[in-house]
Amino acid sequence: MQAFGIKQKWIILIWIVSNGNALRWYTASVVESNNYDTGNSKPNFIQDGEFRYKPTSAETFQHQKQIPANVARDHGKKINATTPNPASEKVLERNLVTTTVLPIPTTPMNGLYRHIVNETVNIPSAHNPSKNQNIHPQNSTANQRKITIWRNYVINNTNVIQRRPMKRKIVKRCPTPYRHKYMDGNRKGKFLEVFQVVEFDHVPCTSSSGLEGVCLHEYECLTSGGQTMGECADGYGSCCVTQFSCGHQTQAHKGWFTNPGYPLPSTERLSCAITVSKASPDITQIRLDFKDFELLQPTDGSCELDQFVVSGQNINNFVPILCGVNNGYHIYLEVGEADGPVFLSVQTVTADSRLFAIKVTQLTSADEHAAPTGCLQYYRGAQGFLESFNYNDKSSIVLPKIPSYLNNLNYAMCIERAPEACSVTYTNTGNMDIVNFDADDRPLTPPDQAGVEIFNCPSDWLLISAARLCGDRLNDGSVFQDFSLDAPVTDIAAGPIVVWFRSDGARVGRGFRLEYQQNPCTNTARK
Repeated sequence: MQAFGIKQKWIILIWIVSNGNALRWYTASVVESNNYDTGNSKPNFIQDGEFRYKPTSAETFQHQKQIPANVARDHGKKINATTPNPASEKVLERNLVTTTVLPIPTTPMNGLYRHIVNETVNIPSAHNPSKNQNIHPQNSTANQRKITIWRNYVINNTNVIQRRPMKRKIVKRCPTPYRHKYMDGNRKGKFLEVFQVVEFDHVPCTSSSGLEGVCLHEYECLTSGGQTMGECADGYGSCCVTQFSCGHQTQAHKGWFTNPGYPLPSTERLSCAITVSKASPDITQIRLDFKDFELLQPTDGSCELDQFVVSGQNINNFVPILCGVNNGYHIYLEVGEADGPVFLSVQTVTADSRLFAIKVTQLTSADEHAAPTGCLQYYRGAQGFLESFNYNDKSSIVLPKIPSYLNNLNYAMCIERAPEACSVTYTNTGNMDIVNFDADDRPLTPPDQAGVEIFNCPSDWLLISAARLCGDRLNDGSVFQDFSLDAPVTDIAAGPIVVWFRSDGARVGRGFRLEYQQNPCTNTARK
């Protein structure tokens, strides 16, 4: 019995050879030799990358036969091999099965190869076609001995087999009900493929810690600097997460900056920074997604106790210092003109609870997720929400405190224009509070009213459709003249869709939460 397979696939294929109408199952696990070594060296029945019998001195090679033409044709080449056939095995000479030894990891794994080894245990012994029965019972001593030889070789070998990553290919076994249906040698049926090879390109997965990862073979994950956190692809892959914390340096295209001990919060003072170098020279942006971002609240709009600081981006790319609760938010960093790395840092003063998990994604200008230049935030979709930083007041980590927007903000929120959309309508869906005061510390907008233009909104304001808006209501006066009421604000301007927000360093309010809705083109809108 010989073995045959496909190179550079992380799998050992099992061929089914038909004798008449009955299917016969053979695997490398049924090879038996009186001379073998179960250590880390290659067993002596394996030569030149193939499984071969090594008979004892009392045994001789009795039969030589060419591999069936259909097997060789399926793999694009003619293969000739000899099959020593010890009499003790009593395997019919005409039923040849070939399996090539493939690159195998050196340690037991949670993914593909662990399943392959275990599956070998469950496959019945070699079938004797002449007697229509198995040579050995499945749990016989001889059969278990063969299984042990193969398993030890797969798990312990460190010298013979060249290790190679799976290169974004995952293996899916034939569904269990069908495997059991055709594993009985007495059943009739057509040829059944035992394995299917399914190709994928960095398929996302959710890890056991809740962080998004990429479905890879475990070996490829570990060699790329990632951590395996759970299984994916029906158990044949590992959810690979690149996670880094204080003091780490990374060039990864995608990874997570987390507090020490994540997903548990940190309760000590932190001076935690990482260094992010460009993964390639054509990287122009870095997107930061705040899955979890719970630091202490600002004091009168200033981050005095806790700070998240970004440095190293383009000199004209303003990124504010952040604190408070910003779960679910995101920002873009412009790095196309930056020569050195980018530094991300969390600094705290007191020993309170903090929690953060920030996804770091490097982007080129051609990436579909890249934002237009100058946009700190970029929203995709015909409908969505715009919120000021630290608007969220729901946190189980940060001590209760009324949230507020931050001082000294000046940034743009951009929206990708949907196909066939000619206008955008904004409505107030939260407790809007954008404050402005005069030199005598008197509010420039009456309580519970909307402020419009520079007289009401000289320092802190939203800019929508070229109109400054502030106060406790959203109303530009185009629909209702009663500024004590909220009213939708529609922007019909052509070109990029942008909303600006600015604040000074004096006074702050709660902020804003707006819903935007892109509207289809009409004859009126086209004019």
